[in-house]
Amino acid sequence: MPTSVISAFDSETAGRVVEELVKAGFPERDVVVLEGGEDELVGEIVARGFGRDDAREFAEAAGRGRKLVAAEVPEAKVDRAVEIMDRYESGGNDKERGAGREEAVPVVEEELSVGKRRVATGGVRVTSRVVERPVQRTVHLREEHVEAERKRSDRVLSPEEAEAAFRDRTVEVTGTAEEAEVRKTAREVGEVSLGKRVEEHAETVRDKVRRTEVEVEELEAGRRDERR
Repeated sequence: MPTSVISAFDSETAGRVVEELVKAGFPERDVVVLEGGEDELVGEIVARGFGRDDAREFAEAAGRGRKLVAAEVPEAKVDRAVEIMDRYESGGNDKERGAGREEAVPVVEEELSVGKRRVATGGVRVTSRVVERPVQRTVHLREEHVEAERKRSDRVLSPEEAEAAFRDRTVEVTGTAEEAEVRKTAREVGEVSLGKRVEEHAETVRDKVRRTEVEVEELEAGRRDERR
């Protein structure tokens, strides 16, 4: 990822710095002299990765007549670009030059949050099936039998009885018998009920949370301030 290097020079020196950077192998399209009003310059410099305060100080230097040379260079060649600019640096101060992309190092810390979820812990299954067992009952059944018996008699019939007696007739008597008739009645004799019993218990959750620790190290005196 390219890194912006910016420094402020007087007008004559700025042209030589551009030539030297191009001669050192930096593409001409990536080496420019920034121009414009203060707000425009601030926006351009911020877009190149600098903080707004640094961008405004560069813009103020341009307002005092200095030329801002900016170069987009590969990270591996930042030191080379800064070295060239240092050779031509005159009359400026450290606030008027800089290199790199402004970065923020976040301090991150995890928080532990414990929730609840339902899990199956076992249960009861009730299965109903049909079984048969032999039973017996004794019942007394009644039967009728028809019997014909001849008997002698000696009686004088009246004219009406005689008239009726000399007619054809058929008499039938039918016997009956009882049979066993089986009826089944379903009766509830008990039940198995299923229910839930709720218990609560306290559980302590132990885990580890992470956080980042950022160390700030002071650079040695005289070392160039470079921000990437």
